[in-house]
Parts: sequence; C-alpha cells; structure tokens
Amino acid sequence: MRTPRAAVTAISLVAVTGLLTAVALLVTGSDDAGTPPATAVAPTKTRSASPGTPRTPGWQVVDDTAAGLRYEVPPGWALAPEEETLESSNGVELGHLADFGTYLCQGAEYGRAFSGSGTAEGEPATAAAELAAAIAADQYSDGSQTARVTLSRPTPVVRDGLRGAVVRADAEATADDVADRCASTRGTVTVVALATPTGTAVVVLGADTEPRGTDRAPLASGEDLRTMTDSVRPLG
Repeated sequence: MRTPRAAVTAISLVAVTGLLTAVALLVTGSDDAGTPPATAVAPTKTRSASPGTPRTPGWQVVDDTAAGLRYEVPPGWALAPEEETLESSNGVELGHLADFGTYLCQGAEYGRAFSGSGTAEGEPATAAAELAAAIAADQYSDGSQTARVTLSRPTPVVRDGLRGAVVRADAEATADDVADRCASTRGTVTVVALATPTGTAVVVLGADTEPRGTDRAPLASGEDLRTMTDSVRPLG
C-alpha cells in the first residue's frame, strides 16, 4: 500500500461518481522484474493520542473534533503529525492519519495499513461507497493494469444513536503484471460513515491482504481491523 502521508509522497485519487464496482487509474511505474530490497522502519514523527479512555485496553484514542468522531487504533500503529492530510479526488480530506507496517523500498515509503477521518458530502451509504472505491483504486492500480475493485453492499449501523453505513472495497491486481514491485497487489478499504449533526463523518481503514513488497513488514490483523471499525462512534 502506498503511504498516505502527504509529507512523504503525493497521492492522486481517481475521480469517482456514483457507486462503482470497478475503476481505472494509470500511473507511471517500472517494468523491472523481481522483488527489490525493502526495509521495515518505525515512523519517528508522531502525535499524541487523545486523552479519552479507550474501550479496548491499551489502544490509542483518535478524536476528530471537526468531524465529531472518535475511534481507536492498536498500540503498534503510528499517529502521524496533525498537519499531514490525504485529499481524495472527490473532495474528501482525511486527517488524523495513522499507519502500520511501514517499510522503505526503492527510496519510497510504503505501509501495510492506514486510517484517517474527515467529512464527506451526501448521505452515509453513498459517501462511504464513493470514498472506498476511490481509495481502493488508487492504492492497488498500476501503470500496467487496473485493479479490480468490488464494493460490498452498504451495511446499516447505529452508533450511540447516530445512523450510518459501512462499506468495504476489495481490490486486486495480477501480481505478475504489476509494474510497482514494492507494493501489495491485494487489499481492502473499509469506510464507516455516520450522519452527525454537522454532516456525514467518515473513518477510512485501508489494509494490504498479502505481503508483496517485503515479508519484513507484517500485515494488520483482521481482528484489529474489525475492532477499529467497531470502535467508530460519535465524539462526546
């Protein structure tokens, strides 16, 4: 997964309209065969977790006051500085970024998983689907091919009285045809969207599901990702 950190590299997301089941994105890549050397690293630039008490003991609390959301990330995830953001092509700006499984490969930074939060236009089910499709396409498409992106049906949720939806996007590219040998070819993006008094608030969780690029950076566990998804709730 290409790092979402704006201070390291710029992310360009494909424009998305409506509910998509497949999207295309072309970027420049290398045709070199083989797997390049990669080194797992621990991010050094971090922010402090919010002072709230986590529902999962030992986890870090993330508060997004502008979006009106709170969620939790495992202790092994790194919280990025406040000034680092990720803006999608459909106008959703994600802040309060966190990532996991960071590694360096051919001079660029990658990660096995990341999270972020913000606000989006539209009702929760549509906003979640559009954002999940866009980020999945960006992370797993390549100059040699377009990733296959499949969206789940929106799952209705109620969190502390707020109604919303959860949408999962599964992305996959053919490993032998991917030009970027440092990046994983399979992953998931889950978006939790809640209808708050100030608009639709979103939390995005993206994660590789196969360790291509290096086996030194671990994958995020499915249990941790489910616990993070379940922890999304109104702030207050």
